Amino acid sequence: MSDTRPTRERLLEAAMRLFGERGYKETTVAQIEAAVGLSPGSGSLYKHFSSKEALLAEGVEALLADRAELRKALEPSDTPRRGNIAEVQALLRLVAAAGLRRMERDRYINRLLFRGLQDFPDLLARYRDGEITANHEAATALLGSLADEQSADRDWPAIAAVLVGATAHYWLLTDLFGAHPSGVDEERYTHAAALLASCLLAGPNPPRATG
Repeated sequence: MSDTRPTRERLLEAAMRLFGERGYKETTVAQIEAAVGLSPGSGSLYKHFSSKEALLAEGVEALLADRAELRKALEPSDTPRRGNIAEVQALLRLVAAAGLRRMERDRYINRLLFRGLQDFPDLLARYRDGEITANHEAATALLGSLADEQSADRDWPAIAAVLVGATAHYWLLTDLFGAHPSGVDEERYTHAAALLASCLLAGPNPPRATG
């Protein structure tokens, strides 16, 4: 079945994929054109984007504009009752799974972070503020809202950085090797992440694992 989406949309998708797979500098306009069935080297891309860099910038903005799923997980409308460990762990598993889906969905720009995005400091800063910092702040706020009285004074910004970083690292290794080298699958990972976080939230008397 032929792809009937607008050419601009297909160019954007193909470019971000190629940037992630090959790096920005190593990807040519002709390769992007060929990837969507346009005559390579014809300059057809410039009918839709003023430059390759403009295409990259729009790809970054498109990612940042669509954070609904992860935001919903990090900012739930109904938070668990304090002290209800089962509800807390269930929510934290959903958050961890949403974080992994977010990275998988936008895997090309995640790869691009290590393959050329540093050459565009303004875009890198935009991604840092709109994605990484925003997710960290939301995770910090969520953990703080779930903490009981015994754990309320813990360093939740630092703990959020550890948990978010661990999830990102898990995805990066899974993406690199096709499966996590430890053999731990996503279900086990999200369960363990939720258990660890819930232990910190519960203060000096950590809960037992559930489910």
